[in-house]
Amino acid sequence: MTDRQRWRPALFDCPRTGQKVQGLFAEEMFSAAEPRYEPVSCLACSGIHFIDPVRGKVLGTKRNE
Repeated sequence: MTDRQRWRPALFDCPRTGQKVQGLFAEEMFSAAEPRYEPVSCLACSGIHFIDPVRGKVLGTKRNE
């Protein structure tokens, strides 16, 4: 029997709509010491964003600076 992947929610701001959006990320993404951006399908705009699940930052937005 294979191990089941554990998922954990993280909030981020959609850069297109400005809405808070919840994404699900694999549990192991939260153990990274350095920023690690993962693709997420955005429920607010139906687009794909690259999110750092630990910090909730979106790659390429000025809010990250």
